[in-house]
Amino acid sequence: MSSLLSEFFREIYVFCTKGYLMRSIIKLVLIVLIAVLGYNYFLGSTDEKSESREIVAQVKDLGKSIGGLIMSEKEKLEAGKYDGLFDNLENIFKKLESQIRSGDKEQREQLNDLEQDKKDLEKEVKDAEKNEVSRNKKNELEARLKGLLEKTEKLLDENK
Repeated sequence: MSSLLSEFFREIYVFCTKGYLMRSIIKLVLIVLIAVLGYNYFLGSTDEKSESREIVAQVKDLGKSIGGLIMSEKEKLEAGKYDGLFDNLENIFKKLESQIRSGDKEQREQLNDLEQDKKDLEKEVKDAEKNEVSRNKKNELEARLKGLLEKTEKLLDENK
């Protein structure tokens, strides 16, 4: 009996710590809110109907605002938000190439690898500009670009 009880509480602990409980509570609250709002919208008193219509209108406005934000971010991406970064990287690579001695094969290989990474990343960014990409993909591209800049700066510092 004791082991069964401890197993039960362990499962509850795992359930709560993994975020399942919080997600379930949030979903339940949203369902209840939508149900109450729908009931008041169609079957409520005149005051409840007017309040429900006002809430629905505000939610529509919020949805339109979010849509506008997404569209403006997409337009910025399409407008070449990252073009200047790749030009700066190209200038850094040229400077590095002139500093690296032709006899230092290891640093030459590092520079070639970085240039290839830059070309790949630049192609992905241009593809992202043409196609609609998720916010996570944008964040991933920005993180990879930041990592590329850090690696390039490190190689530049080694050659000073």
